[in-house]
Amino acid sequence: MPAEITLSRRDAHRLRLHAQLLGAQRGAGVADTVRSAAAIQAQDRLGEQLGVGVRSTGLTAADVDHARLVDRSIVRNWLMRGTLHLVPSEDLRWMLDLLGEAMDAKALKRRADLGISDDDHAKVLKFLRDELATNGPMTRAEIGDAFRTAGLPSDGQATPHLLRTTSLLGVTCFGPERDGETTHVLIDDWLPHADPPPDPGAELARRYFAAYGPASQSDFRWWSGLPAADTRRCLQAATDDLTEVNVDGQTMWVSRDAAERLNDVLNAPQGVLRVLGPFDPYIVGYAKRDLDVPDHLLKRVNAGGGMLRPCVLLDGRLVATWDRKRRAHGLTVRVTCFEELSADAQTQLENEFTEIARFLETDISWSLQLDSTG
Repeated sequence: MPAEITLSRRDAHRLRLHAQLLGAQRGAGVADTVRSAAAIQAQDRLGEQLGVGVRSTGLTAADVDHARLVDRSIVRNWLMRGTLHLVPSEDLRWMLDLLGEAMDAKALKRRADLGISDDDHAKVLKFLRDELATNGPMTRAEIGDAFRTAGLPSDGQATPHLLRTTSLLGVTCFGPERDGETTHVLIDDWLPHADPPPDPGAELARRYFAAYGPASQSDFRWWSGLPAADTRRCLQAATDDLTEVNVDGQTMWVSRDAAERLNDVLNAPQGVLRVLGPFDPYIVGYAKRDLDVPDHLLKRVNAGGGMLRPCVLLDGRLVATWDRKRRAHGLTVRVTCFEELSADAQTQLENEFTEIARFLETDISWSLQLDSTG
């Protein structure tokens, strides 16, 4: 290896695709796939399922649900940036110890706006722990009713906000489903105890750069939501396991393993097309969405209201978005391309939707249209 590895943006896109298990390498089981991707964004049910499905081989959406609801090998909770993610269950506690208080502190103004006092907040943490210990899994509506009966804030967004804070502070997580409704449970009742890594900050940095490299410190700061000083410490603690690279003049890092296999990835066949679901980590996990398209096309991914559309990548760069509508026996999908796709790319697109249909155990009828105007 040369003293300095210099890469182009196009190289970085292809390496990121590989790091995110969107190239030739795929995950095996559900928990293995989630761990290798560092975490899977989980604001959207289809997004969390496809986040695992497009990174693995042979799994189904039912397998993802079974891993979360029955095996409990993965868990859904508020984590990085205070947003919802899937992570391996054995990692939840140490991740919350590292991230939880910092993410919860970012919501202090929102808490005040909702009329939740510090005294209310302290009471809720104890009250909900006692309620769940007595009653077991409870839905959001049931928890809101319990708050109301106890004279605690519950109206409007108060209940979901308080559920978020109890999760970030290590009391609760998402549990089983009941009649199609998600429930909340005590972490200690739902998950077995697991030993934390020797240095959780270093471990978080290792996982991020292994799954997202090449990436910068600012990318890691954005993804984790931690303050700059904390991300610097995490990165410094992990540097023995990382390799510095230069991407168009910007310092970034990749895992040691990725650096050793860099030429293999860059010399592999090009023109790899992948279809991703909404809120995919490849789109969300960087400080800047550098997808090699003009800004007016990049805005197509952000549909407004915090929504991130499903998209199509070609060698890691954005070439299309897609929308879906439910019908009686499956999905109708419309793909909007920003450029003409080759015959090979269209064949790959067909194969991708065939695989997604298998994964979701449904039928998909899709169509293609070209619109590069924005």
